[in-house]
Amino acid sequence: MKRFIYTIGILVLFIAFLSVKKWMGNEDVSVVEHVVLFEAGTDVSLRGLHATQDSVVVVGGSDGVFGFSLDAGIHWNFQKIPGAGKSQFRSVWAHDDSKFVAVSAGAPSYIYITEDRGQHWTRVFKDTAQSTFLDGIVFVNDSIGFIYGDPIDGRFKLLRTADGGMSWNEIEGPEAIDGEVSFAASGSAIAVGNNFMSIVTGGTVSRLHLTMDLRDGTGWEASHIEMAQGLPSQGAFAHYWDREKLYIVGGDYMVDEDTNGTVLVADLATGEDDTETMEKLASLPYTSDVSGDGEQVYFTGTAGMHYLDSTLHVMDTTAMHALAFSGKYVFSSGPKGRVGRVFTGTKAELNALKAQLKNSK
Repeated sequence: MKRFIYTIGILVLFIAFLSVKKWMGNEDVSVVEHVVLFEAGTDVSLRGLHATQDSVVVVGGSDGVFGFSLDAGIHWNFQKIPGAGKSQFRSVWAHDDSKFVAVSAGAPSYIYITEDRGQHWTRVFKDTAQSTFLDGIVFVNDSIGFIYGDPIDGRFKLLRTADGGMSWNEIEGPEAIDGEVSFAASGSAIAVGNNFMSIVTGGTVSRLHLTMDLRDGTGWEASHIEMAQGLPSQGAFAHYWDREKLYIVGGDYMVDEDTNGTVLVADLATGEDDTETMEKLASLPYTSDVSGDGEQVYFTGTAGMHYLDSTLHVMDTTAMHALAFSGKYVFSSGPKGRVGRVFTGTKAELNALKAQLKNSK
């Protein structure tokens, strides 16, 4: 009997050991998860998003809302830019942890800048024309930057700064086909990568506009892209230069679960479509933004968030509008004043992040 009890005891200890080992092993398992950092719970839509210096994140939204975080989204400072209570800040930029730019999309169109983290804002541009709609902002360096908007008189509106955003001058933008438009769904229809500045469009036709003149913004050339097009709600909404590849995403925002014509991936080494990667993305629904972290590529839209490694995964079914890579993290922003971050790491590290967020409230 004693021998039997001893044997049972050893068996129980062994099972307990295996359970602990399994639990510890689970803690070491790598996971990819979208973590909500902040949610206002209001009707404010955050489409403007930019991140830099690993941990600096700025967001812009409807009703004149602007927010920033200096610690990778753990703590946030939100405000309404004075005098811009009805503005939709769909394009924002952070030069560093103090100097921010905010661009409103619709008429009247404003550009604001702060050099002291929003304690004081200066309006540096104003356009009251009803035809003006600014879609996106990009800086080539600390001084030279561009803002573009929907076509007026056959050309996309294009503004340039040479002093970091303190002043803006209108220059000649790319030619537009009748009915060709661009989208401010995420601010990523304009981008800089691989020594190009580029704009993607939609509406009657979906095209890629390119220039290698990153100083003056001249010499634009356009090429057609095979994506959803022909209707005002269709086309290319965003793009991302990923070293040897160019990802262009979009679709039809009125039919956000439709997977037809939502993505094009170009192999920059060959100049041809990357059909293998596009086959992996065949189930991708309407997508308003795309970004990456050097390891994986992430996609977001009103139907949810996905990521691509060797195959396409559903990461979150909650709608988000925009993505931005800080150099360390990929951030997201969306409806109801929601801001998130893509987490990649172990379960133990994920639990530590969630605990940190809980304790910060």
